Amino acid sequence: MSNIKIYPYHQKFSKVFEKKKQEIDLIAKDIEVHHIGSTAVYGLGGKGIIDIMIGVKSWKGVEGLVVGLMKIGFSHVHSKEKGKIFLSNIKESGRGDFHIHMVVIGSAGYRNFLAFRDYLRRHSKEAENYFKLKLIWHKKAKGERAVYTKMKNSYVKGILKKAK
Repeated sequence: MSNIKIYPYHQKFSKVFEKKKQEIDLIAKDIEVHHIGSTAVYGLGGKGIIDIMIGVKSWKGVEGLVVGLMKIGFSHVHSKEKGKIFLSNIKESGRGDFHIHMVVIGSAGYRNFLAFRDYLRRHSKEAENYFKLKLIWHKKAKGERAVYTKMKNSYVKGILKKAK
């Protein structure tokens, strides 16, 4: 059982992302590093985890990038599944500060991550509504990550449809 908490937006998120992006940029060339997820949308609260999308040109040679990311603290690695590789760092608090979603540039996952983020950035009222819904889902899910995530799915799909 993995419990989560929901936090209000904090302006430090963009600065923390930029610092981590600089570290990632030193590991590999020819990648794209984007701030995604709730912490990338001004005013939108969430789990307080900074989501990073790394776009790669192809899966060829990605093992070296994963090794480099492990050297800067990403010890929790999920192999490629559903078109992405997922990495996180687990802090002593037990809560990951960063999640990395590695995808191929131009793939559906790549396009969806950016479309969702950009839609909420352009529509502040929608972002505000999304945060209110997150609080409701969190309460209904009693903090259980899997249940909370499942509750968000149809909303996310609806936003992606609007974004396209």
